[in-house]
Amino acid sequence: MASKSGTGCESVEAQERLAKVKGVTVLINDQACAAQARRLRKRGTVATPKFRTVINHRICEGCGDCGEVSNCLSVQPLETPLGLKTTIDQTSCNLDFSCLEGDCPSFMTIEIGDEDVATSAAAPIDVSSLPAPAHRDLGADVLGIRLAGIGGTGVVTVAQIIGTAAMFDGKQVRGLDQTGLSQKAGPVVSDLRLSVGEPAVSNLLGSGGADVIVAFDLLVGADDKTLDSAGPQTRFIASTSPTPTGAMIGHPELPYPTDGDLVSRVAARTDGAVAIFVDAASIAHALFGSTSSVNIFLLGVAVQDGAIPIGPAAVERAIALNGVAVDMNVAAFRAGRSWRVDPASVAVGSHVTTTGPEVVVRPLSKTLSKKVEGVGGQHVELIRLLAADLVDYQNSAYAERFLDLIGRVSEVDDDGSFTEAAARGLHKFMAYKDEYEVARLLVGPEGASAARVVGGPKAKVSWRLHPPVLKAGGLKKKLSLPAAQTAPAMKLLYRGRRLRGTAFDPFGRAEVRRVERALIDDYTAGLQTLVSQDRRPGRRTSAEAASGRPDSPSMCGVMRT
Repeated sequence: MASKSGTGCESVEAQERLAKVKGVTVLINDQACAAQARRLRKRGTVATPKFRTVINHRICEGCGDCGEVSNCLSVQPLETPLGLKTTIDQTSCNLDFSCLEGDCPSFMTIEIGDEDVATSAAAPIDVSSLPAPAHRDLGADVLGIRLAGIGGTGVVTVAQIIGTAAMFDGKQVRGLDQTGLSQKAGPVVSDLRLSVGEPAVSNLLGSGGADVIVAFDLLVGADDKTLDSAGPQTRFIASTSPTPTGAMIGHPELPYPTDGDLVSRVAARTDGAVAIFVDAASIAHALFGSTSSVNIFLLGVAVQDGAIPIGPAAVERAIALNGVAVDMNVAAFRAGRSWRVDPASVAVGSHVTTTGPEVVVRPLSKTLSKKVEGVGGQHVELIRLLAADLVDYQNSAYAERFLDLIGRVSEVDDDGSFTEAAARGLHKFMAYKDEYEVARLLVGPEGASAARVVGGPKAKVSWRLHPPVLKAGGLKKKLSLPAAQTAPAMKLLYRGRRLRGTAFDPFGRAEVRRVERALIDDYTAGLQTLVSQDRRPGRRTSAEAASGRPDSPSMCGVMRT
C-alpha cells in the first residue's frame, strides 16, 4: 500500500487498514516528511517554494478544519476583535501547504522574492563584556541533562551541539534521543550525560537522574514524563512561549494552560528557587524576525547560567560545525547569554501571532450610534464594532435588528457577561459567510494587510476558493484566482448582497444557505427564551449558553501526547 505522508492523515489511515490484514504487509511512503524537507531547505539541498500561505482572518471562523487536515503545529489560534481565528506561523511553516485543503475560502497564496521578507538578518551582539559562566567542576560526577521540546523544532540538533561542544571541552558524552511526531506537535526528549574521564555507564536518565532540565516548550517540560527525571536539586530552565498542542490545532477553542499552573508543577518537582523562565519566542522574533532560533537562545541562557558546564567558545564552534544558519544561531546563542546577565539589555518584542489584527469598519450613522450608546453599556465599543460590520454586511436595518435584540438582553444582564456572549454569538450567526460576504472580505483591507506582511507592498496574491455551487457540481479541488484580475468581479458580486435571502438570490436555495438562515432564527429564539427567564444571581449560565463554547477542559486534556 502506498501513502503520502505530507499531512500524516493518509499514513495513519493506511496503518490502521494494514493492521487488520493477516500476515506481512508493506507500507510505502511516496512523499518526504515535511519536517525533513524543511531541514533540507535550510541546508540548501532542496529548493524553497516561491510562495507562502496566508489566512485572511476576516473570512476565517476558527473552525479548526485546516488544522484537522494538516496536523501542522504552524496552524495556530489567533485572537482578534471578532473572536478566535486561525493564522499560519510563517517562521515554523514546513511549506507542505496541506492546510490549503481546509474547507474554507480564507486561504490565499502570496508570491515572494528570493528572500523571505518575514525573516531579518541576524543582529550582531557583543559579548566581550560578559562575565565567564560559573560552571561546576564535575570531578568524578556524571552530569545528567534532559532537553524537552516539540518535534521538528530542533531539540535533537541542540543535543548534538551540546554533545559536540562538550567533546571540544574534553568531556565524555553519552546521549539518547526520544523523538516524537513533529506534525502532531508531539514531545521530543533528549538525554545527555557528561563526565570527565570514564564515560557514563548508561545514556538514559533514570528517575531523579537529571541535574538540569532545559524545556524548550514549558508544556512538555511540565509533563510527568519529563519531570520523572527531576529531583529537589534539579535546575530548571524553560521557555514560556505558548505553542498549541495537537489537540488545539484541530480545536482552537481549547484554552492553553496558564503559566502559573505549569510553573507550580515544575516548582513542586525541582529546585524552584533557581528556576529560570523566559518568553524566548518573543525575544527571538524581536531580534531576528523569526522564531527558528528559539532553542539556541535558550541554550545560551543555560550555558551562561552555568547549568550546562561547557565553554561558550566550544558551543559556538559546534554551531559553526553544524553548518545551518550559523550567523543567526551564533547571534541567538549570544543573545541568550546576554539575557541571562541582564534581561534589559536584550530587546523584547511581541511574537508575531500574539497581537490581534485590526478590523476595519466604517463609522455608524448618528441614529445607530445613539442606539449603540443606549445598548452597549460596558461593552459599547464591541457592540459598535459588531453593528458597523453588519451595516457593511447588509444594511442599517439589518444592524438595527441586531441592536434591538441585544438591547433586550442588556436589560436583564447583571454583570455584562451575558450581553457580550449574546452579541458575539448573534453577530456570528447573522454575518454568515455566503458568496456576497466572502467577496466583500476578499477585497477588504484586512486581507491586503496580511498579504503585505508576508509578501511586501507589491505582493502578488492568489485566492484559493472552492465555491459551493461548483463543489456541488463535482469540482474536487480549489481554484487559484489571481486577486488583481478577479477583484473587480468580487466587488460586483458584493453589490449583489441586496438579493441575499430573497426569491431572486441565485445562491440562496443551496442547502447550506438555508441552514445558515434557519440558525439565525433558532439562535434568536434561544436568546429571547433566556431573556424571558426570571433574574437570578446565576446569570453566567445564560452567558455560557449564549457563547456556544464547550466547557473548558482540564490541563491534562491539552498536554502533549
